Amino acid sequence: MKKEPLCYCGLAADLKMLRTPTNPGRRFLGCRRYEISEGCGFFRWVDPAIKEEHYKTLLAALIKKSDRCHCQRRQGRSKFRVVAIIIVVVVVLMLDLMLCV
Repeated sequence: MKKEPLCYCGLAADLKMLRTPTNPGRRFLGCRRYEISEGCGFFRWVDPAIKEEHYKTLLAALIKKSDRCHCQRRQGRSKFRVVAIIIVVVVVLMLDLMLCV
């Protein structure tokens, strides 16, 4: 069983992926507390650097497209929830009217 590397805080390091044009899709291990500005600064590359600009550009475009699709899928779910809530409210109101008669 392989153990996760620990950061300097003693926590299991998070595996993250960059979405920058200079290192698109490149994975690294980092401190879990980085986002809340309490991190220890632990950082270690997992993937080797991409040397050719053509591949960097292509990978960055694919990541951007993937992010856009993910965002659209999330927006679709939100619209579905709103419609579902409206349907439930209408059904409850109709049942209430039927019981009152």
